[in-house]
This record gives sequence, structure tokens and C-alpha cells, in this order.
Amino acid sequence: MDKVFMTTNAQMRLLRSRGLQVSGHYAKQIIEKENYYNLINGYKPLFLDRTYQGQDEKYKAGTDLKELYSLFIFDRELRTLFLRNILEIENNVRSVIAHDFSKKYGHANYLKIENFDNNQANLSEIADLISIFHRETANQIRKKNPMIMHYVVKYSYIPPWVIVNITTFGTLSKFYSLLKQKDQNDIGRHFGIMPHNMKIYLKNLALARNWCAHDERFFDQRTKSQIASNAIHNNLGIPTTRSGQRTMGKDDIFSIVIIIKQMIPKRAFNRFIFSLKALINQLSGNIHTISVNEVLAELGFPSNWMQIKDV
Repeated sequence: MDKVFMTTNAQMRLLRSRGLQVSGHYAKQIIEKENYYNLINGYKPLFLDRTYQGQDEKYKAGTDLKELYSLFIFDRELRTLFLRNILEIENNVRSVIAHDFSKKYGHANYLKIENFDNNQANLSEIADLISIFHRETANQIRKKNPMIMHYVVKYSYIPPWVIVNITTFGTLSKFYSLLKQKDQNDIGRHFGIMPHNMKIYLKNLALARNWCAHDERFFDQRTKSQIASNAIHNNLGIPTTRSGQRTMGKDDIFSIVIIIKQMIPKRAFNRFIFSLKALINQLSGNIHTISVNEVLAELGFPSNWMQIKDV
């Protein structure tokens, strides 16, 4: 059956029937200002009474709409904080890749299959990657991008340090993964990260960047690829399962924190951590039905997560 349009008042009555405290003009403003589906369906799970056996769903006793909204706002500010730091990393990665690649393969006719790890298994992916660059270049020419037009008209080519800036972070991640092993080593050395880790880091950062940039729910997301356990996991004493797998910091938001720590300067990372702590403290003061520790568990944060700045 198709969904039936509901007025704001009808939505409020439905929420009250499920045990959510929704009252006053402020509550109505929240529902009207924010997308009902994103706010309610996106942030209600932690507030639902899992012991309820009825046909519908029921909120935990005393849950107020303001609490869901506080988690919603926390998540929005969390995205902004992470995006700012991921963009810094992205810019650095673009610069290092462009500099290293152009130094080795020139700046005119460098998009050649032989300039990549062109074993048989990679050939189709390399061809696809080169096609992506050509399509994006054509797209920028159609848009009359002044930077692109300048190089096309004056030099008849676009150098690597320009072309890496018109691609997505996901494409840049793929670019790195298809480089020759020595080139991956040389680029990874700038960040003190081994290539097998760097591939996953860039892939996961690109995914997290998209979650942030596209205003998707963020705090409980999981990446498709797990990062390897490292000294940070060890120093924080993150527990393992019977099979030896870490229970936190592998494919959750805390794993993104671990990546960020390894890819930005210490002073910048400390600013990031203290800003993160401030957001968590603010949320803690705005929720009462659930503990802030339940939110931290969804993020994958261990209880001693703040110590990451010292390890």
C-alpha cells in the first residue's frame, strides 16, 4: 500500500501514540523544518523500547522529541567536523600524488597504461580509470572551467596537478590503488603509511567524505573494508573477540578517527579531538532517556577514546 500524506499535526499525534513526548510550537517547528523521515526514522532506534511486544513500535518511557533532535543535530555537526579534516587530508593526498606522478611520468602525455601496475588483472580497471579522466576533462571543457580551458587552449594538455583536482576522492583512491608498487610506496612514505593500509584508508575516507557531504546519517555508519589492527588499537587496549578480531576501531566511525590521526599533524588532530569532545559533552547534556555511552558505542568509541591523542 502506498504511503498516505500526513499533516504535521497528524505526524505529531502518531508519535504521541507511540509514547514520544511531542508538545508545543517548538516541536511542530522541528518536524516542519527537518525532513520527518530523516529525523524520526533516522534517529529513533536508540530510543525505542526493545521489550515492547505490540504490533507497532514504542518509545522508551519519557523520551522527548527534543532528544531525537539533539542526536540529529549532533550527527550534523559531527559530519561537519569530520568533513573539514577529511578535506585537509584529501588536499594533501592530491598534491602528493600529482607531484610524484608528474615527476616520474611527465606532465603532457602521462595517462598511459604502462604508467600503472598494468598486470593482466588490472588492465580493464586502468582503462576505465583513464576513461574517467577523459570524460571528466570533457565535462569541464563543456562547463568552460577557466583553469581547464587555459591549459587546453594554450598547451593542448592538462597536467597531473590540475587533473587530480577535477576528480572525485573516490577516483583518486582508485588512481592510487592502480599505481605501480614503487609509486605506492613513495606516496605512502609521505604519510608514513604502508601501501596495503593506504589503499583501505583512502577508500574509507572517500566513503566517509560522501556520507558527510551528502548529509547522510553518519554516527552509526560502517565501512565496507576494515582497517588493519595497529599500535593505536593496542595502546588503547581495544578488546578482541574469540577469533582475535578487534571489537572497535575497524569499520566504524572510530576507525575513521584512527585514520585521521595518522594523516594529519598532531596539533591539528588534537584540535579535532577537543572539538569532538565538546560535541559529545553537549549531546550528553541534551539527552536523558539514553546514555551518551550508547551513542559512543554506535560510533565504535572505546571508553578511553580521548587517550588516542597521546598514543
